[in-house]
Amino acid sequence: MRTGQRSTTRIALIMVGVLLLLYLGNIGFGYYQASQMQLSKLSPSQFTVFGFPAREMEERRWKVIITHEVPKVMEQLREVGFERPEFGAEDQQNFKRVPIEEVIRTLPVVLTEQHIEKVWVEERAAETLRAQGKFYVVHLRLTSEGRSRLWNYAREQVAQLRALGEKPRDERLLLMVGDQPWASPIISPEVASSWWLLSRFSMLQSSDVQIFPIYDEEIANTIAQGFDEAKQKALAKAAEGAR
Repeated sequence: MRTGQRSTTRIALIMVGVLLLLYLGNIGFGYYQASQMQLSKLSPSQFTVFGFPAREMEERRWKVIITHEVPKVMEQLREVGFERPEFGAEDQQNFKRVPIEEVIRTLPVVLTEQHIEKVWVEERAAETLRAQGKFYVVHLRLTSEGRSRLWNYAREQVAQLRALGEKPRDERLLLMVGDQPWASPIISPEVASSWWLLSRFSMLQSSDVQIFPIYDEEIANTIAQGFDEAKQKALAKAAEGAR
């Protein structure tokens, strides 16, 4: 009886080991493919995630300034002590809005709707005392190419070497639906690591990008709806081309 139980246990352990090896092998293969992927330059689309390379933008004197949770790209006209994230009327003499056409023409494209599988909105309770007791998270689930593109961009910008004494900069993205910017999240240093790309191939990962906190539900839903509409237009265009 004990011999039979030991055999059953041994077989179960072998099966678990084989499944674990297959799982890890699948993750490793996915990581290898993504890290070696040849990536061509992208053009803006209906739903576009642009990079906002901090060093280059600093040379242009461009800043992302948030007004009522909506980002704007502004040119700094003169040196000021700029500490606040919000843009007020008193700052208009120091900043000039960059035409959106110039923004689209200048910024590098990191992702479009073709590199995103799904976008959805999650409501969360606010952990700190605010007038609003909740906020919203916009989740982006990327394709394999999308993960590779985001990871490569993060490695180039977030993980780049700095000169001695040079202050770290916040590396941002600029998410636009059509020609309207809706979010400008800061890229976490984690995204530039090999572990981030490796972990994306785990079935436990539901989303690859989380944009938060967004306190205006309408903005969060506009982003998700904008993605759905862009995806539908792209599918319709592809169907027409196949005829």
